[in-house]
Amino acid sequence: MTESAQVKANVRVIKQWSPIWVVPIAAVLIGLWMLFSHFQNQGVMLLLVAEDAEGIIAGKTQIKNRSVDVGQVVSVELSDDLTQVLIQARMKPNMTPLLNAGSQFWVVKPQVGRGGVTGLNTLLSGVYIELQPGDNGETQLSYPLLNSPPVAPADAPGVRVNLNSADTTGLAVGDPVLYRGYEVGTVELSDFNVSERRTHFQLFIREPYDELVTDNVRFWLSSGLAFDLSAEGLSVDIGSATTLLTGGVSFDLMDGWPAGERAADGTEFQLFPDKQSIQEGLYSQYIEYLVFFDESVRGLKAGAPVEYRGVRVGTVATVPFFFAIDKPFEVSLQQGVPVLIRIESARLYEKLNLSQLDIELKQAIEDGLHAVLKTGNLITGALYIDLDINSSWREDTALQQLFSEQQQLSTSVGYPALPSARSGFSNMEQKLLMALDKINNLPVESMLAQGEQTLAATNDVMQNAEQLMLSMQALIDQPQLQQLPSDIQLSLQQLRSTLQGFSPEAEAYSSVSANLQALEQVLRELQPVIKTLNQQSNSLIFNASDEPEPEPRKARL
Repeated sequence: MTESAQVKANVRVIKQWSPIWVVPIAAVLIGLWMLFSHFQNQGVMLLLVAEDAEGIIAGKTQIKNRSVDVGQVVSVELSDDLTQVLIQARMKPNMTPLLNAGSQFWVVKPQVGRGGVTGLNTLLSGVYIELQPGDNGETQLSYPLLNSPPVAPADAPGVRVNLNSADTTGLAVGDPVLYRGYEVGTVELSDFNVSERRTHFQLFIREPYDELVTDNVRFWLSSGLAFDLSAEGLSVDIGSATTLLTGGVSFDLMDGWPAGERAADGTEFQLFPDKQSIQEGLYSQYIEYLVFFDESVRGLKAGAPVEYRGVRVGTVATVPFFFAIDKPFEVSLQQGVPVLIRIESARLYEKLNLSQLDIELKQAIEDGLHAVLKTGNLITGALYIDLDINSSWREDTALQQLFSEQQQLSTSVGYPALPSARSGFSNMEQKLLMALDKINNLPVESMLAQGEQTLAATNDVMQNAEQLMLSMQALIDQPQLQQLPSDIQLSLQQLRSTLQGFSPEAEAYSSVSANLQALEQVLRELQPVIKTLNQQSNSLIFNASDEPEPEPRKARL
């Protein structure tokens, strides 16, 4: 080895900072600053819960408000229980004020509904999520994703009320809300409660018509065209053109009701099937009776009126009433068909309580109150129950015994009994059947045999009469009888000429008149002679004297 190779390297430690590290440190600081700026400039994360994610794509589907992008969907996943879809979305910076407790989200896509065709612009761009902010100041980051757009904005001026009903056929979201035929609002939401078996609706009535909604208004379904053919006749209800096509909900005050206080948001009302049922629903206080009819009840239906001398006092509840009765067929044969009726206190007068009504009805039954089936509509055959007071039925022992059995049966099922009687038509039918039975028992065969004999004898008489008529015709056709009218006419002419000889202008009449005058003169001259003969009958032999005739003396004793 050379001497230079054996020389060791002299190593010196540098204790100064090298400028080369400025570049990576600056790069790290810039990256941290960019990362901080990125997260600082990003909006908040939003959670949307939906039933399905049809048309929603992560990283593509936008969230818009008034056609302006305010956010974007980040992820679409199923929930832990796999029953819902969880949609994560990132809002743009400064969009947090749009997220409050009143905000609403829904998917905009092509739809064909009652309002027409909507969402056609999404055919090319794809579906998007529309955001409608509310007016609540509290921030909220989780929302349900609606299947359809809300009818009115959450901050729209007006009032929202809730309806519940067991029967809502034909009513759907978007149907109009009417006040006396004028559209003042819309049905916003519809939800069926399985446990209650009732449907709940949310209605929005816009300003200024929200003042019409008070706690005394009533809501009912408007079907557009409704027919009601009952015992009271034909009733036709025709709504507006809007309800005629789509249906809707109407509300108003009942006649004579005060307006009441203005309804607040969320006030709950009952939805009635029609306006007539509102009036029926007012009569909630009633006493129920069982009535047994010993005749056909065909045509009598639940809801038929119960009247007293033309005034409605109740309603038929159930026809027939077999729910708590054993052996219903045997009961119908012996006691009659049971019908449950209600006597409603409010139909009589306003402040009548049930205890007083019960006392008055018991007294009326003692006085002879009874029920009779009557025909309310000849076209449909609908029946109604008429109440009448007639004490004569109490004199019938058989009816009294039958009513006693009916009372025992009705009491056993928990209802008082009301007597019944056959209707006039039923009595006529029964009498007609009895008359037909009597006719059926008549000796028709013997009567027919006698009738045949009578007809044969009548035929003989008619033949004899025909021969007699032929004989009479032959007699009339003889020349002597043909000449008879001319002879009679000649005799009449002679009689007329003879009578003309006795007319005042004829000589015979003058001669007879002179003779009668001479006879009258002779009779006048004979009157004194006759008078004298009447007074003195012997004056024709002796001279008449004016002295009175001597009277014989009395015999001496």
